[in-house]
Amino acid sequence: MRNQGLALLETMAAVAMVGSFIAIIITMSSNLLGLLRTSKDNISASQSIQQRVEQLRLLSWAGINDPQRIAEDILAFPTPSSTGLAAPIETVTVSPWPAEAGFVPAKAVRDKGVVTVVSTNSNLMSRLLVRVDVSLTWSGFPKKRDRARATSFLVAHPGPSAKF
Repeated sequence: MRNQGLALLETMAAVAMVGSFIAIIITMSSNLLGLLRTSKDNISASQSIQQRVEQLRLLSWAGINDPQRIAEDILAFPTPSSTGLAAPIETVTVSPWPAEAGFVPAKAVRDKGVVTVVSTNSNLMSRLLVRVDVSLTWSGFPKKRDRARATSFLVAHPGPSAKF
């Protein structure tokens, strides 16, 4: 009779250990899936920004300084990489380089499929060098936390007056 009680306790301890082990594996798997989702989103965002940079590189000097053209030719369509991101917001900002205090940059934004020209500045055409900032924000995993990626590059005026 005493051995039967001991066997019952051993069996209960073994079941508890197996249950704990399974719970740990499920928790680890859940955390791993979250990390994989976050990594997928980060890679998609980085690829999307790179695709936008390549599209912008194909524009002429007049095109790169015209936010209306950026809105119509570049931001009008989503990049293939951004389609898996939740609520992506893309922003392209063009400003003079080096930066000047009080200078209003040209800016276009794509938010929920709607492209808006936020600001324009025709004075950018007369500059020898401009800075282009491309940013992407989205609601990421977990808990729809805001995530962001951005890059910047310089574009020089292609004309004969471009001296550095």
